[in-house]
Parts: sequence; C-alpha cells; structure tokens
Amino acid sequence: MAALAEVVANVHKALDEAQGALEAQEQVIEDLRADADADGGRQAGVEPSRSEEVLAARTSLDLLTAREREILVLISRGNSNRRVAKALGISEKTVKNHLSAVFTKVGASDRTQAVVMGIRSGIVSIGEPFDDAPPPMNASE
Repeated sequence: MAALAEVVANVHKALDEAQGALEAQEQVIEDLRADADADGGRQAGVEPSRSEEVLAARTSLDLLTAREREILVLISRGNSNRRVAKALGISEKTVKNHLSAVFTKVGASDRTQAVVMGIRSGIVSIGEPFDDAPPPMNASE
C-alpha cells in the first residue's frame, strides 16, 4: 500500500511539473502577443517588417516533413511526447527524433521556440481550442 501511495505521489509531482511547464509556455505566448501589440511586431532597435518575419519563419519551416509539421502542431496544443506518440501510433523515441529534426531545421533550441516559429509562419494556430487534444492519461498509461 505504501508503494502505491509513493507511485501516486510521484505521478502528482510529475503532473504538477508538467502543468508548470505548460503555464510557462502559455505565458511566453501571451508575452509575445503583448509585445507584438505594443510595438507593432518590432524589437528594440530592429525594424523587420512583419512580412519579413513571416517569410523567414516559413522558409525554415518549409524544410519540415509532413510528419514533423504534424508533431509541431500536436505539441503546440500542449501534448507531451507520450501523447503525441500515442495519437500517431509511433514510439516516444520516434517523436523525440522528429522533434530533434524540427529544432535543427528551424534553428530552435526548445519546443516553445519551435511553436513560436510555427505560430509566426501560420502552421500553428494559437486561436484553436485545446478540446481536440487527447484526454489526460490515467496513471496506468
């Protein structure tokens, strides 16, 4: 019984950490929206046009395969590697390999940066509801 309680506690801890990471990603997206609204999409001292930013993001994202794009969209909806793997019927390791390829091709250092680039290019829509993401997995999955 104590072992089960420990497993449940570890699952809750992992879920709390994942929730924190998702909230941090949402905050980054909100901050990017606010910055774009406040300065018309321009960074301090830099004046690239919005179309130049979109073109640069699309050019790098054009290198992605259809599967890599699909994975980018799924992670943008808050899905873990495990959920993406389950939804696509592939292994979690394969998802990680695809994400690695995405990061390399678009010059991103992490999934948040890759998603932001996807948003800027129009591949990822931040206006979509999260209700089409797979339901939360239970502890046995």
